Amino acid sequence: MKYKILALVLIIIFMFSLVGCGIKDAVEINKREYIFAVGIDTNDNATSEEDEYTFTAEIPVLNTGSQDKRFVITQNCNDLTSFYYNNILSTDKIASDSMMQVIIIGEDVLKDKDTIKRMFDEIERSPQINRKVKIVVAKGKASDIVNFEIADNPLIGRYISEFLIKLKKLSFQTTYSFDEVVLYLQNLGNALIPAVEIKNDRLSIDGAAVIKKYELIDYINHDENGIISMLTKGAATGMNDINIKVDEIPVSLTYENVVVSQDINIKGEKLDAKLYVTVYLNINSYDLTKTNSSDIDFERKLCNETNALMSKYTKKLLQKMQEDYKMDILGIQDDLMKFDKTDYDKIKDKYEEVFESANINVYYNVKINNSGMVK
Repeated sequence: MKYKILALVLIIIFMFSLVGCGIKDAVEINKREYIFAVGIDTNDNATSEEDEYTFTAEIPVLNTGSQDKRFVITQNCNDLTSFYYNNILSTDKIASDSMMQVIIIGEDVLKDKDTIKRMFDEIERSPQINRKVKIVVAKGKASDIVNFEIADNPLIGRYISEFLIKLKKLSFQTTYSFDEVVLYLQNLGNALIPAVEIKNDRLSIDGAAVIKKYELIDYINHDENGIISMLTKGAATGMNDINIKVDEIPVSLTYENVVVSQDINIKGEKLDAKLYVTVYLNINSYDLTKTNSSDIDFERKLCNETNALMSKYTKKLLQKMQEDYKMDILGIQDDLMKFDKTDYDKIKDKYEEVFESANINVYYNVKINNSGMVK
């Protein structure tokens, strides 16, 4: 009998603890303003070293019965900590970044490497911000992105977060989370951050910002980003579908799969890298009246033309990386650090110079996986 009484007491205590937690959480939710997105811009109207930056935050409307799904607040501050502190003084609620979905950095902020280092350090130290929070660079002002209205998805933070997850699954982007970006910057000195802009009255995440030593040096477009994604990640690639002409016949192709192998060697201070890329393509459409896609000669020409086109794009990108950026965004340095550390340690202090003069070649082998015809 006493065991039954003891069990009953324990059940009652457990039930009260659940009720207590529910009440506590309800109070906390009602007393907090959960930031879903924050944009960081330089303050163009700053007259001193104070309030150098403009923070624009999106906050969902919770448990008020309001028709509005969110509201946006803007404050001029020196850092995120000041932004939170100023918010405490202007409302009865406390700003919380524990549910932050995305951080949007205006391109002007990335012109000063010391500033971005300080901000990244502050984000790393935050006890609430998830290190997997998404990060993007705004082409222009971050405030324009936060304030942008999307009819069927009013929360911009959630929209961008879900957008980036989809793009990474499809290999359209190589990195998107804060911890990934910081890891690349700390270990390799460079990173690619997805770029967002308003284009034709729509929000577009297309291409990426090229960050070197915490500074924005350029943007790469969608096709260039796709090549990098293909060469570094393999598998299905985020490049656009290929539209090409063979014997004046338009053909549309899509990527089915990509397999990459590489041969990287260091001799003294000379770096030699060969990447072998097998690309499997499907034929989407072509003019049935002019040719048969199962024709071996036609397929051979199609593979050769596609190979030449991809090689042309890749050569231009390699030239830009080595001559203009002087920056390895192909993951070669990362592989050397992992698999050839002894030789890498000999050149790590001058890797930028070594990469600039490196002999890098990409060899494509294009195969038609599916002609689209049933025989």
